[in-house]
Amino acid sequence: MRLREFKRLARAGRVRAVIISDGCRDYVVEARRDSGAGLLTDRQGRPLRFASLAEARRAARHASDITLAMRVAADEACAGKSGAHSGFSLLPVAAGAV
Repeated sequence: MRLREFKRLARAGRVRAVIISDGCRDYVVEARRDSGAGLLTDRQGRPLRFASLAEARRAARHASDITLAMRVAADEACAGKSGAHSGFSLLPVAAGAV
């Protein structure tokens, strides 16, 4: 999904965002709608990559719900029900946080 389409849907309250981080790498934003999910892409269809969490948060700021998904390297950190099988820890991002 292109950023322009994401912003239009987000302003209408019809899309949620998941900011995904894989350790020390950059961030990507996944747009989630009732009809499916996909990463935000550039004009060539490549995933948009953000150097910081603040940049990714600004791109997703109009989404109805924003969650940060971070890959957790230590097995002990992802024990329990949430994220136990995915290797990701999920944290809600507050509207005014960044």
